[in-house]
Amino acid sequence: MDSNIFGVITEMDLKFPLYITSAGCWHNQEPMVREAGFPDYQWIQTLSGAGQLTVGGKTVIVQEGQGMLLFPDERHEYAPVREPWTVQWVTFNGEHMGDMLSSLHFDTSTVLYVTNPDMILTKMQSILSALQTEDPLRGVECSALGYQLLLELFLYASRSEVRSKRQHVEQLAPIFTYIEEHYGEPISLKQLADQLQVSPQHTCLLFQQTLGLRPFAYLTKFRLRKAKELLLLHMDMEVRDVARLVGYEDSSYFIKLFKKQEGLTPSSFRKAHRLL
Repeated sequence: MDSNIFGVITEMDLKFPLYITSAGCWHNQEPMVREAGFPDYQWIQTLSGAGQLTVGGKTVIVQEGQGMLLFPDERHEYAPVREPWTVQWVTFNGEHMGDMLSSLHFDTSTVLYVTNPDMILTKMQSILSALQTEDPLRGVECSALGYQLLLELFLYASRSEVRSKRQHVEQLAPIFTYIEEHYGEPISLKQLADQLQVSPQHTCLLFQQTLGLRPFAYLTKFRLRKAKELLLLHMDMEVRDVARLVGYEDSSYFIKLFKKQEGLTPSSFRKAHRLL
């Protein structure tokens, strides 16, 4: 059933980093040409059929399992190419929306492949339902659901049919397990790569694509997390012993790494949390 529900945007909603402006569904999306673009961000997901999007000088087919993330005030047009082109959408905005999307690696209008489309559609339906309630605070619920929608797009959507973030994490799972079981021992890049049966270079590429850091940077963060747990769990344990248990024989180097990440030495960290 076709629907087009608009939010009642209050002054309180406008203060949120993200607020929902509308949501809906068309059984057969009609051709749309927006010379001046649209005032809000749009996520338009195909349920069935197919459409054609032209934006930024490029024309792309949008099929089931794909969606269009469109930025405001940018000329675009789309039309069905295989009818009925059934779509569901959510529009949203926020003062810092551009920065937020950039932090999730969404910088321009684009077509995304969704590896778990039903999960995304369920979230969109929740937003649509929340918009239709008479609750004066529905904007708060819609804002929370909007955050969740963006995070799920970050995890399950990609610009090509390659793996999504979630699938990359699942591919790296043997390395995460190995680190958890051996973080107190010397670990080489080759040992990590061997868990996936790929080259060290490819292992570095996978980490960079998935987490935005190199394998040893992740290992360091994991070890320091364990160190913080030990420092507070065993208040009388010497710092050098904590360092050794998380894989650092050189306690001076451990203290340097810890202070760089936490802004405190291990002893100062322990004292700060002892007062809580």
